[in-house]
Amino acid sequence: MGFFDFGTIFFLVAAVVIFFQLRNVLGRRTGSERPPFDPYTAGRTRDDTQKPENVVSLPRKRAPGEPAIDAYAAIDAFAKPDTDLNKGLRAIKDNDPAFDPKTFVDGAKMAYEMIVMAYADGDRKTLKNLLSREVYDGFV
Repeated sequence: MGFFDFGTIFFLVAAVVIFFQLRNVLGRRTGSERPPFDPYTAGRTRDDTQKPENVVSLPRKRAPGEPAIDAYAAIDAFAKPDTDLNKGLRAIKDNDPAFDPKTFVDGAKMAYEMIVMAYADGDRKTLKNLLSREVYDGFV
């Protein structure tokens, strides 16, 4: 009953056979695996011509090649000069030079329409995505 009894030899042979079988099988390519992950092409798997359904395109901003106009001309056309609204819009324009009141109002109209349509359709999932928690609780 020493070191090399029948049980020890049996389990040693079984372990060696299992080891070689696993070594032959594991790591072998069968052709049904996914290709390795490539972070540079991961975003290109979807058809680039297909637009996502939940994206709403907003009116475009002024292109870099278009002539520049007075920074506050659009604000003065939108709100009368020397009013609180005009002063507030100018403060926003000072902090964000790309701000355009007409584009902002057009986007707000689109958002309002989406919210009203979702409410009319009873689409709570869309409302939850579009509204803050407090406003959503007021709708539901």
